[in-house]
Amino acid sequence: MKSLPELAGFTFVPMLTGTESGKYRKNSAQKDLEKAYRSGSAGSQNRDLREHLTRLQEIDDDLEYISAISEYFDKEMILIAVPGRQRFTNHDRDTYFRSVFDKFPKNSLICIDPDTGLGGESPNSKHLLFSEVKTVYDRMDNGSILMIYQHFPRIKREEYVRRGCMQLEKRTGAYPAIITDNEIVFFMLVKNQKMAARLRSVLECYADTYPALQCVPCR
Repeated sequence: MKSLPELAGFTFVPMLTGTESGKYRKNSAQKDLEKAYRSGSAGSQNRDLREHLTRLQEIDDDLEYISAISEYFDKEMILIAVPGRQRFTNHDRDTYFRSVFDKFPKNSLICIDPDTGLGGESPNSKHLLFSEVKTVYDRMDNGSILMIYQHFPRIKREEYVRRGCMQLEKRTGAYPAIITDNEIVFFMLVKNQKMAARLRSVLECYADTYPALQCVPCR
């Protein structure tokens, strides 16, 4: 956000499923933070962010946790919107995304955060469908960036990224920019070619800052 000042704000679409207990989420998040500090993962050099996330480990409720994350962006003078705060279910997907589109932003970094990532052969509530990616991509304006969370499945990462790129290009006509730490990967899509070049430059600079990160070419 700070490296792309032309963006007006950050939009976080959480796709909360509520499938894990609060105790599990808290313990898992704490372990992730400790691992991030040791390995030099993304964001670990940001002391204010580390301290903020550490305080959040006492929060069990998902919605309360997201509100507390929003406070960090407010402090950093970054406008944040969180549409789709209701629980996400597989049978009510259309209603969920309609509620997101009711407050659809312009000139925004739009981060969609499904539990697992993009839908496979048998998608469920933990997945974002490729058809939904296309709907969001078609709806967003030329000044926005679509950022999709993906947890790596237990297959070869290079092959998975290549297949994901092909599917996204097939659906949207755009090749994504990619940044990964080999545990999760973010696929990022833009419509504006000038913005696409700026985004890739920003991601490469960010990846150079953290040894755990790398930008992966799709082609």
